[in-house]
Parts: sequence; structure tokens; C-alpha cells
Amino acid sequence: MENFTGIWVPLVTPFREGGAIDHAALHALARHLAPHVAGFAVCGSTGEAHALDDEEQLAVLDTVGAAVPDSRIVFGLGGPNRAHLHAQIAALRTRRLAGLLVAPPYYVRPSQPAIVDYFLDLADASPWPLIVYNIPYRAGVAMTLATFEAIASHPNIRAVKDCGGDPALTLDLITRTPLTVLAGEDGNILTTLALGGGGAIAASAHVYAERYAAMLEAVTSGHLDDARGIFHGLWPLMRTLYEEPNPAGVKAALALQGHIDRRCRAPMQAASDALTARIGMLMAAM
Repeated sequence: MENFTGIWVPLVTPFREGGAIDHAALHALARHLAPHVAGFAVCGSTGEAHALDDEEQLAVLDTVGAAVPDSRIVFGLGGPNRAHLHAQIAALRTRRLAGLLVAPPYYVRPSQPAIVDYFLDLADASPWPLIVYNIPYRAGVAMTLATFEAIASHPNIRAVKDCGGDPALTLDLITRTPLTVLAGEDGNILTTLALGGGGAIAASAHVYAERYAAMLEAVTSGHLDDARGIFHGLWPLMRTLYEEPNPAGVKAALALQGHIDRRCRAPMQAASDALTARIGMLMAAM
């Protein structure tokens, strides 16, 4: 996967009663979604990677890799401990991947030059290309256009998952860097595509993934009215899925469809009964 275009799903990690990973459900979910999406991001925030140890993360990756081609999987990587990140990359070398999804070091709030150094170091170390994950409200720091321009020249940095919340930066990334820009905030998918972005990494695309693919195709073929109609039809459910902290709403929707159990691992909690009921009503209307 050279440019990471298309609709990508940041896969949830299903759990069984007692908290163990439900690998059978994960495998089946990946197979169910695969015909409609470009690929999957595993072990990100939607996948509750924070609650998985390193061995569990590799096991999740292997389960998804058994369900879909390795060339359609990116692996989430991040944190302030650079030695641990290099150890994770070393452990991944026996696997085949499309790339790594990497956010700036969270909590420590590094300077922009430190962020540049961080990404260039990981890009040098990785045998796979990087998708840079700009998510200020989780990382604690917003990447600037100058920072993106500084790292975009590295041949191993190919794309950005854009959760920056700044429409001007989104447009600058599309027009002033060679990076493929992927919408990371689901409410911005249509806007990003219409501006020339390459796709999205969207948790809400777990549900009715084929409609997200149809929206992308409509934009690509110049049928913006059709794309707008699809997006408007998805919006009420899309918005509701995030009324409680992600991935609770997405897991509730998938549970209603019979794919997984809605439980999360602490500190995250499963969706409330009230939210699950609202999601069910919206899905029934679709």
C-alpha cells in the first residue's frame, strides 16, 4: 500500500466475559468488513491498545493478519519511551504490514523540533512507511504546518491522519505537502474528501462500511450531490456513536448487529443502556 488512500477502519478489540480478547469475533469482524474498506488500523485508541500488553497487541495483529492480507493492515505505535518504540518495531519485523500509525509522544508535550526528531528517528528505524497521527487533544501538542513540511520529505513518511481540528491546516496539508491526508475526525470526512484528501481512518465506518466506500466513490467520480446525500444519511448515527467515549458506541452498534460483545476493558466502560437503545433506533431507521 503506497499512499494509504481509501476508507480505513481502526478496528475495535472484542473482549469476552472475564476480559480475554475474543479472537474468533475479531477474525470474523475483519472478514466481514474487508470487502468494503481499504484496510485496517489495529492497536490504536479505538482498539484499546492502552489496555493491551505487547504480547496481546501482537496477537491481535496476527488474528487480523490471518483474516485479511497483511498489505491492508497498519499497526498503531506511540508513546514517549523511544527505546520501547524501537523494541516494538523490532518485534514487528517478522510480520508484514502496510505501515505504522504513529502519534506524537503523549503527555510530555514536546517542542516542534523534538516532534520532527521523533518522527524522523522512527521513519529511519521502520521497515514500513508511517502515517503521522495528528491528534492534539490526545497527544497534548498540535503539530504545525512547518513541522509537517520538515518531515514530509522523508521517503518513509507517506500520510497523515488528520484530527487537528483546523480546516486551514487540512487544506495546507493537501496543497502544500506530498502527504496523503486522511480524515481522522468522522464529521470531517466529506469536507476532507471534497478538498482533495485521500480518504479517512474512521471508527464509525465499522457500521455500514459500504456506505462510506460509496461516499468516497461518489466524490472521486465527481458526484458531490450523491456524496452529500450519503453523508447526511450517516450523520445522525455517526454523531451518536461518540456521545460516550470511543469505542463504547461503536462496540454497542456492532453488538446490536451480532458481531461482538459490547464490553470494553478498564478504564473504558461499555456503552450505557440508554445510548445503546438510541443507537439501535437510529440503525433501525437506516
